[in-house]
Amino acid sequence: MYFKKSIVILSVISISFFNSSFGQVLDSNHTVGSIPANNYMFSMSDYPEGFYVTLEDFINKKTTKLNPVERRTIVGLEKKLIHQNSIVDHIFLYTIADETKLTGVFAVSLNGNLYVQQKNFRKYALKGDKSEEGDNPNSYHRVLQAGKFLYLEAELANGWSKGLAYGSGGAIGGVIGSSMNRLKGIVFDINKKEFNVLKDCKDFNEFLTSHQLENVKCENKKIDIITVRENINKIIR
Repeated sequence: MYFKKSIVILSVISISFFNSSFGQVLDSNHTVGSIPANNYMFSMSDYPEGFYVTLEDFINKKTTKLNPVERRTIVGLEKKLIHQNSIVDHIFLYTIADETKLTGVFAVSLNGNLYVQQKNFRKYALKGDKSEEGDNPNSYHRVLQAGKFLYLEAELANGWSKGLAYGSGGAIGGVIGSSMNRLKGIVFDINKKEFNVLKDCKDFNEFLTSHQLENVKCENKKIDIITVRENINKIIR
């Protein structure tokens, strides 16, 4: 009898210890080894090669079979073929079979690189960034870093300001409008399904504050891309 009582007491102690020390195992809302959504670290390897036709496809990592495509330059009248081994951040994608420019595909994973189509920066923009646009909405931009979010860059400008410049008419208006584009950092928060264009010093400092990082000083309210990159490195991982 004494022996049986000892076993029961020992069992109760063991269960109590297990619950207190490894309670996360018993928590139905948390699985051992899982990563909470707000701490998840994204990686290029999360996205197998293929087309991600929509934002939802991208979020769910649902690929569509990749039609053979080739990268071409976005500058100049002749969109030149880019060598397979060259690393280029801003491209057009053309289908090899009929040499048609790829449109309507949110993102493409190709040869270890991930590219997002420019038109989506505005379509899924953070409030206040809806006016930011580039000259090549069907161009694709390479994801430069991945971690807490995805980081890209693109030549963008305020659409209203560009419109006024183009509206002034003539060749001069066209030159002024096109010259307003500036290389800007873009943060893609996958959990929030939105792009944040880091368009000026005030906007960038607000982003830094949200990540508990010291603000930076800027000249003429502009933020240079090198400063953006340096601070992204401190935040993203």
